[in-house]
Amino acid sequence: MTPLTLFLAKLIGAYALIMSAWMLVRRDVALQMIESISREPVAIAFIGMIRLAIGLAMVVGHDIWTDAAAALVSLVGWLTLISGVLTLFLPPQTVRDIFARMGYEKRYPVFALISFALGGALLIAGFSA
Repeated sequence: MTPLTLFLAKLIGAYALIMSAWMLVRRDVALQMIESISREPVAIAFIGMIRLAIGLAMVVGHDIWTDAAAALVSLVGWLTLISGVLTLFLPPQTVRDIFARMGYEKRYPVFALISFALGGALLIAGFSA
């Protein structure tokens, strides 16, 4: 693994673990935040800009698919970039509809646990290399 892959695996892994733990411990605040942001077109656009910037940085700097950890880091970058573009260009109502169709509130623990597993896998890969 390249030094950049190791760094990003640790960074993304730690972020995902901490955020998923927060999501599980502070479910009420997280759901309230998501609901509040989804009603504000300016907040949706701002999140889209942040996702776009992070996604572009990751894709431009790390588009490596040589091993599982590198591919996972690159996949996160591409998904972040795509979600940023979609968040910016889709109408706010469409973004709200997508969240509603995902059943985010009902499936909330599943989303948090997927993030936790992803973070754990990346953190282990980053620190075990």
